[in-house]
Amino acid sequence: MGEVEDFLRELEAGSIVCLDTVIFIYAFERHPSFGAAAQAVFRSVAEGRFRACASVLAAGEVFTGVKKAGNDELLMRYRDVFERFPGLTLVDADIRIMERMADLRAGYSLSTPDAIHLATALIEDAPVFLTNDMHLQRVTAVRVLTLPDSATPGRDR
Repeated sequence: MGEVEDFLRELEAGSIVCLDTVIFIYAFERHPSFGAAAQAVFRSVAEGRFRACASVLAAGEVFTGVKKAGNDELLMRYRDVFERFPGLTLVDADIRIMERMADLRAGYSLSTPDAIHLATALIEDAPVFLTNDMHLQRVTAVRVLTLPDSATPGRDR
């Protein structure tokens, strides 16, 4: 798990990481390739190695998928994560985030949800936005990182 540990040290250097919705899904639904790395991110947050933030939009996106699947147990688990996970701050989409979102949409032709997530990182002064959405790496306003593939040792990020 050396690659994951190296990755976590990289996140730790920034002190706060903004999380995209997919990171929650990978961690708490145990994605076969990225689940272990996403779980390691949450373990590190819980241990206080670095803090995490996420847009309230992440909760809405996760809840939608879980409700479509009709999984009440997973819904309760996610609700608990968003309300009580140590070191995680859920950030409301206020007027500052909406203005920054508009800048990102105009400058990078991003979708509204992607721009809201990235705007949250910028407003929260998170030096890193963690996703697995490779097309967001073209955004230069914040450092966009993707998870290492736990199932494929040595995979380049």
